[in-house]
Amino acid sequence: MSITRVLTLAASAAAATVLLAPVSGASASDSGAKAPAAPRTAAADGYLHVFTQPFGGGRECKWLGNSDNWGTCRNLTSDIWNNGYAGGNDAVDLYTAPDAGGAHACISQGDRWINTTTGEYRFTYGAGLEQFGASVNNNISSHRWVDYCSQG
Repeated sequence: MSITRVLTLAASAAAATVLLAPVSGASASDSGAKAPAAPRTAAADGYLHVFTQPFGGGRECKWLGNSDNWGTCRNLTSDIWNNGYAGGNDAVDLYTAPDAGGAHACISQGDRWINTTTGEYRFTYGAGLEQFGASVNNNISSHRWVDYCSQG
């Protein structure tokens, strides 16, 4: 067997090993603490996904359409991901009360609020309504798919 063929086979084997090897985020400088999970980057699936803990932790609930009552995830959500399809009705209004009641926040298509415990995300629509200005963390009861996020 020629040296060129041996080198070609060795290079092919090395490339296959790299492609098939599991990906590891570990490095020599890691202290052993587990980093938070990275946000999902999957293609749109049409769902609103929510998790009871930040960074995709805890229990997951998901919906294709509107929901008047979030059931087991009601007032227990710390990670929200709008993975709906782009186009009409691709934003989601998140309400403080069941049946789309009270103040609401809006999450656009493709957005993910991976850690709502920071207080950064608030109910900014519906001035004068119940919970206006409050944090969305553990405070959402229902939602509606809408064409776009707007004040009103």
